[in-house]
Amino acid sequence: IMANPFLDDSYHIRWSQLTADAIEPDITRALEQAQAAIDTLSAPILDGECLSFDNTLLALEQATEDLDLAWRRVGHLDAVRNSAAQREAYNRMLPRVSEFYASLPLNQGLWQRIEAYARTDDATKLSGAEKRLLDETLADFRQNGADLPAEKQQRLEVVQAELARLTQKYAENVLDSTNAWELIITDENRLAGLPPTARAILRGEAVAARLGSDEKPVWRVTLKAPSFIPVLEHADDASLRQDVWRGSVSIGRGGAYDNTALIWQILELRHEKAALLGKEHFADHVLERRMAKLGTQAMQFVEDLHDRTKQAFERECAELEQFRAQQTGQPAEAFEPWELAYWAEKQRKAKYDFDDEDLRPYFSIDGVLD
Repeated sequence: IMANPFLDDSYHIRWSQLTADAIEPDITRALEQAQAAIDTLSAPILDGECLSFDNTLLALEQATEDLDLAWRRVGHLDAVRNSAAQREAYNRMLPRVSEFYASLPLNQGLWQRIEAYARTDDATKLSGAEKRLLDETLADFRQNGADLPAEKQQRLEVVQAELARLTQKYAENVLDSTNAWELIITDENRLAGLPPTARAILRGEAVAARLGSDEKPVWRVTLKAPSFIPVLEHADDASLRQDVWRGSVSIGRGGAYDNTALIWQILELRHEKAALLGKEHFADHVLERRMAKLGTQAMQFVEDLHDRTKQAFERECAELEQFRAQQTGQPAEAFEPWELAYWAEKQRKAKYDFDDEDLRPYFSIDGVLD
């Protein structure tokens, strides 16, 4: 068993060693090391000390390198291999990690060192990637409150810690509600229209849940994309498609995993964070260093895109409604949401003789890897 597997910097990641019981000790160690390095960097600048790129910006990058690596691995595993023990360990460490990262731009000693270096002759001579790192570091610190008065910095730390907690809970509710939903099919006739690969996936989901048998098979639809999307696209049974669509829009909505209250809390805290940082809207804060710059510009782009595509969208919808009317002998009318993907696939097959299933032999895992 490897010591501190989350801190191992080998090229090949040993995923089997990254277990839940290693999260807390490894992240604790990384936090302690990072904090010690930050404390050194944020100490008062000594008389005659020569500030350089290496002992300021590069030292800051190196101070959090191990923690960055370890926490990214924890976050990745939380996204792709969630478990009760792993989630518990992740949530124990999340407040400490969030607090550490939030504290960096609010560390006055560290900020003073970076600003002092930025005024040196050495800094003015930087070019390329090194100049980019200096510019981005300065902008990052300012954008995250380095120039705020002390009372606003204290409130900002509280807000960011609470946002980290609430957004993590939001993500957990999404995952748990996704995993909680299932539809068990015992009548194979309801699977009419599904290609063999899709049926095999649904059968595999049932086997994984220890449902049915070879003698009496059942099929299980889940809200994993490879499971439910083929049902919406290919199942001839409209009631099955309706059930699955309703399940797909129930994620994080209602019941034990309802995110409604969390959404309002997150929005309120984001708005407060933006106000603390001198922005009218949270979108303005997020977009400040991106192409759009302002939330209003992003909204204008969306509205302009809507206006430019509306005519084509309406034309294609009308064509699809007419196609369904011709196939069914019924009047053309608007689609229910669980009908759209199904009839779009039918139309594509009729117009272009194209079926996604025909591509599958070319994208086997061995073929893709080769």
